[in-house]
Amino acid sequence: MASQPQFGIACKTCRRRGRKCDQTLPKCMRCGVECEGYPLRWVGLAARGRMAVRTYQSVADDSALRKQQASVSLVSKNGDSNVGVDQQLSDVRNLHLFPSLRRPTWTMPATLRLLDGLQVFIKYYERDISTAFYLGHGPAETPYTHHILPMAKNVPCIRYAVAATASCHMGNRLQNKRFKIQSLQLRLEATQALRQQLINDAEQTDISLIACMILLAQLDLCSGDCLEFGTHLKAASDIVKRHGSDGTDRGFFQQRLAWLDIMGATTSSRMPHLKPEHVQASLNKFKTPSGRKWGFDVFDCPIDLFEYIADITVLHKLYTSSRIPSDNALRKAIALGNATRTWNGSGMLSDQRQDMVEIWRHGILLYLVRLFQLSDEILNTSDLLDNVFSRARKLSSEMERKFSTSWPLFQAGLCLRRESHERKQWLRNEFASQFRTLGCWNPKLAIDVLAKFWQTGNKLNLELQTLLF
Repeated sequence: MASQPQFGIACKTCRRRGRKCDQTLPKCMRCGVECEGYPLRWVGLAARGRMAVRTYQSVADDSALRKQQASVSLVSKNGDSNVGVDQQLSDVRNLHLFPSLRRPTWTMPATLRLLDGLQVFIKYYERDISTAFYLGHGPAETPYTHHILPMAKNVPCIRYAVAATASCHMGNRLQNKRFKIQSLQLRLEATQALRQQLINDAEQTDISLIACMILLAQLDLCSGDCLEFGTHLKAASDIVKRHGSDGTDRGFFQQRLAWLDIMGATTSSRMPHLKPEHVQASLNKFKTPSGRKWGFDVFDCPIDLFEYIADITVLHKLYTSSRIPSDNALRKAIALGNATRTWNGSGMLSDQRQDMVEIWRHGILLYLVRLFQLSDEILNTSDLLDNVFSRARKLSSEMERKFSTSWPLFQAGLCLRRESHERKQWLRNEFASQFRTLGCWNPKLAIDVLAKFWQTGNKLNLELQTLLF
């Protein structure tokens, strides 16, 4: 049976709604509504952007000159034959042999033809990153595979951001400076493309805008510098405040923004950018007749526990800024501690997830104890630490569940006593393993922050870096 002919890009309806398009002709079959068809394409002529009303040939010479002047390229003359990699990354060793993976049957808008050399990064992102933290069962069709990868085909800022993320991961995992520098250049291209798109879209309602901002914020965490992490989050938060839901299924980008915003605020002095009502609206996207459903593609812990983290974080910010009386803050902190301590999610959890969730629950209590200096009569720190480390050691070897507990383990590390040498070394080894496997700088940064804190006990150092797990 002959396959149906396909169009090169998503249909108008799927692009507007942020859905994955099947690209079949004459109309897409996955719209769920009357398909509006596909956008008109002028062959060889760009409709917008810096190549507007110009053909590919008219800029070929300029493109060749830019490639010659580029300080970093994927094409290597000498090769990095001495770089050791594991079996999972064996195909990455020879990336310099494949500067372009273009498929003859794959047509792209003229504005993107110069970017075909990035396809090797897109493939890496699809294989190693897009499903890395999925905590559900069965085939992992995450929002990254459902929304980000289709947009990476035809949205310049998304394509650059995805390629920059993949290059950063590869640079960290392989300890290859070439890829790290390449990531910086691609990040700059993504930022410039995003800026141009913001100028073109006066209403700022395109879903790719908030998607790109979230990708760039996560890229900051991956690279470890976090210089623009807050900038991207604030810009994305402003768009959400103006327009509400992002239009995706269960509001993925809106929820991911809430997670990044709150968790980033737990390790910095800033107040979350999103107000409690916006966070609440995001969390209720998972509301079902039986209660709020844990979104395995967004949150590392059940939604109720994440809400406790948000409440504790905001309460502490208000307390330290003297915007709430200390006795009132302490009363509320104890109430949040009791709610977290008595929370029971066994009805919706399998045995495989039980240890992971309990690590989170006890890690949140340790976070509360440290922030408000609660006594052992209220919450016994030693018992909480014993529970966290005993469960962490026997946690399933499945990488997704193991790595999803980094934040509570970091909180446990901040509560360790001076003589807890064995547990400190275990944490060093655990975060070092995560850094080598994930290709994200955050675990390595966590080791450095914990080491300084264990040595000096200076709590101010905790707010000098943005950590997110």
